[in-house]
Amino acid sequence: MLAFARRHVGAEAADEVVAETFTVAWRRFEQLPEPPIGWLLVTARKVMQNRARAMRRRRGLQERIALLDAVASYADDADDVALSRRDALERLARLDESQREALLLVSWDGLTNDQAAAVLGIKPATFRRRLSRARAALVHEPTPSDADPRPRLHEEMS
Repeated sequence: MLAFARRHVGAEAADEVVAETFTVAWRRFEQLPEPPIGWLLVTARKVMQNRARAMRRRRGLQERIALLDAVASYADDADDVALSRRDALERLARLDESQREALLLVSWDGLTNDQAAAVLGIKPATFRRRLSRARAALVHEPTPSDADPRPRLHEEMS
């Protein structure tokens, strides 16, 4: 198993692939055929495919954030401005591709809803729904400060 994994993902990730494969095998121990080698190899291949998909998604998110960061106008050096800009870009990058495009066409490119719908080749009502969902997704996305368990300064003083 280790040689198979090393051949496909290299020595660095092979141990993790084998460990995950045997974890799946342990969970499905009652279903393992005799001999289990074929099943284990198929499972290892699926584990590697899942890891590759996750890596592509992670890289895609990083590329979208970098692209949005490069296109965004340069802000003042104030820490809070930089953090809020970074937060906004991360939220935007996490949106579905179609929702992000709808927001950017209207907010960034300055198109009307009808113009943006024409660009995307969809009905204006469909575009308005997409834009509304995108805006709602941005509003309801938790911010890093929402997860901060430390009390705020004004809360400490009261």
